[in-house]
Amino acid sequence: MDDKIFDMFVESCLEQLAGIESAVLDLERAAPDTRQAEVEAIFRAAHTIKGDAAAMGAAPLAELCHAVETVLAQAREGLRPVTGELAGELLRAFDLVRALVRRVREVLAEPARAGDEVREALDRLRRLAETPPRGDAPDPGGPPLGQAPQRVRDDPRERIESVTIPATELDVLVDRVGELSIVQARLESLARHLGDREILAAAEETGRLAGLLRDQALGLRLLPLRVSFPKYRRLVRDACAHLGKDVELVLSGENTELDKTLIERLNTPLVHLLRNAVDHGIEPPRVRRARGKPGRGRIVLAARQEGNEAVIEVNDDGAGVDDEALWRAACARGMVDPGLAMSREERVRLVFVPGLSTARGVDELSGRGVGMDAAREGIESLRGTIDIRSDPGRGTTFVIRLPVSLAIIDCLEVRAAGEPYLFHLDYVEECLEMDRRVAADPARRILGLRGEPLPVVCLAEFFGLGGLDPAEAGPAHAVVVRTGGQRFCIVVDQVLGQKQAVLKHLGPPLGRVAGILGGTVTEQGRMALVLDVRGLAQAALSPSAGNTRRREP
Repeated sequence: MDDKIFDMFVESCLEQLAGIESAVLDLERAAPDTRQAEVEAIFRAAHTIKGDAAAMGAAPLAELCHAVETVLAQAREGLRPVTGELAGELLRAFDLVRALVRRVREVLAEPARAGDEVREALDRLRRLAETPPRGDAPDPGGPPLGQAPQRVRDDPRERIESVTIPATELDVLVDRVGELSIVQARLESLARHLGDREILAAAEETGRLAGLLRDQALGLRLLPLRVSFPKYRRLVRDACAHLGKDVELVLSGENTELDKTLIERLNTPLVHLLRNAVDHGIEPPRVRRARGKPGRGRIVLAARQEGNEAVIEVNDDGAGVDDEALWRAACARGMVDPGLAMSREERVRLVFVPGLSTARGVDELSGRGVGMDAAREGIESLRGTIDIRSDPGRGTTFVIRLPVSLAIIDCLEVRAAGEPYLFHLDYVEECLEMDRRVAADPARRILGLRGEPLPVVCLAEFFGLGGLDPAEAGPAHAVVVRTGGQRFCIVVDQVLGQKQAVLKHLGPPLGRVAGILGGTVTEQGRMALVLDVRGLAQAALSPSAGNTRRREP
């Protein structure tokens, strides 16, 4: 079990215990009409700790919390009055709970070491539970008469080692760090322009510290996928119960970390993909056995990190996608020209066409043809891609690729038609110079690079800002990019260099513009567009590229 799980468990329990201690202290002075609510709150918190401890395998801790629940249940049901004796015993028991939580690793490694303390506390709680109520009585929890109270000493373990802050505050922090990076870049540019070495040295040092701060702030927003993976077990179980199927969900790579915003927004696409796998992918047990398969189907939800991307796969061992049925349905609805030749891979990708479904009817899970389209839209809104591989009779795999973080990205800044643009650095392979006449002639836009022909896109021409002048002196500049296994060249006027950008979305009024991820602010204070390399490839190089430079609502 890794350290993060221990840390999350300890943090959660200590947070619950802080509230419990306050509630127990308030319980003694609470009015009779509010005591019930206080007891309920303490009971719920103790039950939460018991459940978490049992999940961790800390049996002594879970047993202790269960004994506390027994006493609290008597108070909750009105069988035992709330007295100082009860409050004192609860405080002693929860003090031991706190001590066991803090050394939960030792408890897991050697349960016997906590045995004597726990047995003594359990005996006290059982005697209390079995003792008939005596009504209100002086509190024996204090020191005996004539004995001075013990001196209170500082306990180094009482230091606050972690705090909980609202997620929105963390978002604001990352945004401010990004803006700090922009200001630092402007300061460094100004220092170079003035030629002041001292200011330049200070600006470079500020840049180094800003980079460390940025990495730390972004790291705070990274969470393991295991925080959301477990709920998908329930989703698959409920879908199986509804459809009469038997499916095992296997989770893998739960420690893969993603930006918290990505994890939150990834939920809907994954729900659609898992429901689709259960409904359309996995066959009923009788059909599976007839095909020589085990009666129980298998869905694997796996995640891994590749460079600056997270890769998530949803794989099932079902019947695979019936590309012929999809194609016939698309032709019947006028979504595809029946005379257009399509490969099997292209037909399989019809699953993402909105409104297209091969289901015979509509039920609570599927049939309206919106699930896969919604999944694709959700993934693309996160600057990710989704692809599908299907093998008839053997199953289907959906592959999702996402950036690890959404907030601050490393970019290559270029200039075209006098305007600054930025490419995400993960897609850039190299920068080079090419013959201006080739770059300026739409009929000759193929660059031979080390024996490989690469298509060429003129960035200024793509955005309708004019093209290259073939009569102008000097070669043209080109950026070689790769996306989805496809390489191509983007012709620009000038390559300015690497920088970091705080990505700002264009907002609802502009909608989604083909080839553009969003905007940012340069060190000169100007607005610059951050280009979507995948979208640019689809818009400029697809067969229907002539009608791609449109705004999508």
